[in-house]
This record gives sequence, C-alpha cells and structure tokens, in this order.
Amino acid sequence: MMVRVFKLVHRSREASRILVALSFVVIVTSMVIFNPYSPHDEVRKDLVSEHVSSSTTVCVDGHDTWTNNMKATESMSAEEMYRYLRWTNSTSCHNTVDFGFNIAVHKGVAAVDGHKAVCLDKHISPDMNNCLIYSFGINNEWAFDEAMAKYGCQVYSFDPSMNVSSHDRSEHIHFFDLGLDGENRLHPTKGWKMKTVSSVYEMLASRHGGSVLIDVLKIDIETSEFDAIPQMLHSGFLVDKVKQLVAEIHLEADDALDVLRHRVQILRNLEGEGFVRFTSRPNPFFDVPLDVSQYKKGPIPIDLAWYNSRYYPSVI
Repeated sequence: MMVRVFKLVHRSREASRILVALSFVVIVTSMVIFNPYSPHDEVRKDLVSEHVSSSTTVCVDGHDTWTNNMKATESMSAEEMYRYLRWTNSTSCHNTVDFGFNIAVHKGVAAVDGHKAVCLDKHISPDMNNCLIYSFGINNEWAFDEAMAKYGCQVYSFDPSMNVSSHDRSEHIHFFDLGLDGENRLHPTKGWKMKTVSSVYEMLASRHGGSVLIDVLKIDIETSEFDAIPQMLHSGFLVDKVKQLVAEIHLEADDALDVLRHRVQILRNLEGEGFVRFTSRPNPFFDVPLDVSQYKKGPIPIDLAWYNSRYYPSVI
C-alpha cells in the first residue's frame, strides 16, 4: 500500500515539473514573437550610437536631448557655446592616440604639453612609413612633429614667428618660414609671408606629389585659424585633401558674444561638411574668466580634433 502511495506522489511531482517547464517555454516564446526588435536590430542600434553622425545637429556633452535640438548658433548663450566646444564625442574614434608630449609646469600647474590626438582607426589612420603631415605653428615645440616623423611620416612644418630660415630639420621634418592664413599676403603687422593651405600644397606638390592626401593637418596659429578654416572649406581643399584636422582653437577672454558666435559657427560649418569630432581637450595652462559668461571660468585655448568622414566608411 505504501509503495502505491509513493508512486502516486512521485508521478504528481513529475507532472508539476513538466507543467512548470511548459509554462516557461510558452512565456519565452511569447516574448520572442511579440518583441518588435530582433537581436540583430539591437546590435545595429549599438553601432549607430557609437558612430556619431557628422551632421550639424550634434549631441553635446553626451546628453541625448541635445542630439536633434541644438540651437542655431545665433541663439546660443556663452555657456551653451562653451559646452559645445568642450563636447568630446570621443566614441567616434575607438583608437585615439596622443603623438608627442613634454611635461611642463606653468604657474604651479604641471601637465603634458605639445601632444596632439590622432585617430588610428582602420581607414582613417595614417599608414606607418607612408604618411604626410602638415604642421602649422611650431614655436620651437617639436614634440608632435618629431613623434610623427618617428612614425614614418614626411612632416612639413611651418612657422614665420621663429626667425628661422627654411631648412630640413631632419630626413623626415622639413621647415618653412611662412604662416597659414585665409589669403596669400604679408602679415599686416608682422610682415611675415602668409599663404593659404592650398597654395602651400601647390608649392610642395613637386616634393610630395600633387594628388597625395594629407593624413593630419595640425594648426596652432593663435586665432588665425578663424581666417584659415573658412578659406579651406570654401575652396574645398579641406574636404578633398585632408583626412584628419587637429586644431588648437583660441578664444579671447574679452570676446564679445557675437564674436564668440561667429567663431563657433565656423566650427559647426566644418562639422557640417562631414568632419567628425573625436576629442576636445582644454589647455590647462590658461585658466581665465570669459567676460561674456556670468559664471563660467575656463581655459581659452582648446585642442579639438576631427576626421574626415569621407575616408571613414560608416559602420552601419
């Protein structure tokens, strides 16, 4: 009798386990059937979020609410423009590397100096031992140029303010006593020889070739970038010939709001032409108040870097 009872209880437990298992299968199946997104869709969504669009409506500081609602520049406050300038968009490049740096101390602040960010992602990365660099603005700081030369690039360096004649610094570094500007002219106050980047390229075409791309164009030219960049965009040279642009952007502490807006618009125009930002880094040695801002105190020079999306195929 006891054996029969035991068998009945055992069968009842087995039936319960089977019922629970069947219920679980039904629930999971329902979730799969009625889920509007497939696992493949989820992967694609992740890829989209990492590869940020190069359109002019950009996400600032990583806040999604800014993505499609960024104000027109003429309506932006100083604080909003400062946030835009500090937006890193760092996930757009998965392998950002600093080339060249020195440890410097200024007014009690120790930090690295002279380094510039370069994206080494596939397609956009300079080819080791077969690359071309233009470096405008040296001021006797050769760390970046020398690091790119060690990488195997031919580096053309330019600075009219050093009172040094044109010469080959090394087998890979070639120095020219001229500066970058929005037109070919003599500097109105210093008398320096100034050229547009397209004129410089034509001048050097016999040395590096007339169809080669510039892997990295570095500019650190003390506010003259706001004359040079519009000319590079208007001529089409930047989009056609430059794979990466690294620029130290300079803002004056007493810039009027309309001046700040004009300069920010130049950068938005650059990004509107397909240049994707992948870093923004303040210069720690310059910490002064912005007169147009009621509360913001921040560095005036900011290092920004972009790659040309024409040479970086979409991951989608």
